Amino acid sequence: MRALRLDGKKASAGDIKGRVLVHDLGSDLRKGTILGEQHLDRVRHSGEIHVIELEPGDLHEDVAARRLSAALCGPGLDARPPVQSQARIMASQRGLVRVRGEVVDAINSLGYISVFTLMDGQAVAEGEEVAGCKVTPVAIPGELIERAEQLCRDHGPVVELVRFRPLKTFVVATERLKPKARGLFRDAVMAKLGWYGAEVLAVREVPRTDEAVAAAYQEALASGAELVLFAGASAIDPLDPAYAELSHAGGQVLQLGAPMHPGSMLWLGSLRAAAVVGVASCAGFGRNSSLDLLLPFVFAYGRADASDLLRLGHGGLIEAAAGRRFPPYS
Repeated sequence: MRALRLDGKKASAGDIKGRVLVHDLGSDLRKGTILGEQHLDRVRHSGEIHVIELEPGDLHEDVAARRLSAALCGPGLDARPPVQSQARIMASQRGLVRVRGEVVDAINSLGYISVFTLMDGQAVAEGEEVAGCKVTPVAIPGELIERAEQLCRDHGPVVELVRFRPLKTFVVATERLKPKARGLFRDAVMAKLGWYGAEVLAVREVPRTDEAVAAAYQEALASGAELVLFAGASAIDPLDPAYAELSHAGGQVLQLGAPMHPGSMLWLGSLRAAAVVGVASCAGFGRNSSLDLLLPFVFAYGRADASDLLRLGHGGLIEAAAGRRFPPYS
């Protein structure tokens, strides 16, 4: 590509046709415009103008941004047409954003192009922006986009959205709740689980005894639960029936405590094919907490995996985190 300086007052149609403007000539003639004869009068009323002449293999900024966004876009995402060399990638449904950060870094190191995303592991609603890309100059060598496209092909989707599964969910609480607190707890549970599309099988309030907890686990198994939410178990009491009776029912505890603050009272287990997620108090459902950073992984993959919980340490200082990290329930 060649950069050219033109005297606007002396410019001819041949001087400007097909060349790309690199600065604004007012709000209605913006940088990146491919000039044509229809722009000649405007150019002649300007002083010095700067343009780029595309050469074989060069790409206009919008063409480059369109190809880059298409290469980045994985399942569950839609690439929007570029505006002023910037393209946005939007969620086509609710789900969990997954980002291959090392590939984003590799593309950004190519120069002249930029890729930017939400955090890996963030829950989003349909229509939210998930990622974007832009081209800094008004034109770039096509070879740069080819290299970016190859990185995307070599490493799979750079950005993708894992759709939430409508898990059959069984809720157990071992706290004694007053009528008002009971209503608030149920409302909070239904609001959060409903956002994921869960089918709530039952909400059971039971005494914190071996017999009552064992019966609750058996009912969850019999009902075909894919997720058991347990409120009221102490993460620091190894004799709490939530853990002993989970083992007796054929399950296991996978992780006690989360690398987040607050979050030490969160725990994760499995009950045969079902995931089990526990919090210390029913009040944990009524506010944003570590639970809300784990649930998107459970609903995205339909399983209990300790690695999903342990990876949340990066960004786990919840008290200081912006609300944007949490799923937009409202």
